[in-house]
Amino acid sequence: YLLYIGAGCVAAAGIISMLKTLPMIVRSIKSGLAGMSGGGAVKAYRRTEDDLPMSFVLLGSLGLIVVLAAFLMTEVGVVSAVIGALLVVLFGFLFVTVSARLTGEIGSSSNPISGMTVATLMLTCLIFLALGMTSTTDRILALSIAAVVCIASSNGGTTAQSLKTGFLVGGTPRA
Repeated sequence: YLLYIGAGCVAAAGIISMLKTLPMIVRSIKSGLAGMSGGGAVKAYRRTEDDLPMSFVLLGSLGLIVVLAAFLMTEVGVVSAVIGALLVVLFGFLFVTVSARLTGEIGSSSNPISGMTVATLMLTCLIFLALGMTSTTDRILALSIAAVVCIASSNGGTTAQSLKTGFLVGGTPRA
């Protein structure tokens, strides 16, 4: 019983952290999309606020979906590969944001990688169960999705630490 209670607690912590971060995620998306639809007007901003454009982020996400789906197609069917790639981007986006925020605010010792990974695995398995994807190959796909999100969360925390250090010394985020 302890194993399931522990896994449930870790997953619940990951999901609760994500829900608490959702307002910040929504504000960031709105801000980024507003920057894309600026209508050609150039806004004055400080060098320390020069970040990657949202179009770069969206094109990069689309490229990631294509590359992940192509990689996964070597092991699973086309539909499963596309579903897997979309889930990686969705959970990666949500959980990397949580990981980066907590690591940036508190430090790398508080990076909630285990909670994000277990939550990803549990939510992916629930989605797969609802879609009737219960074969051995689908189980491996679920583990692969969780593994990629785990690595992405780790990298998100590292990036947040770098951005925080850059901010403290007056660096440019884009660089």
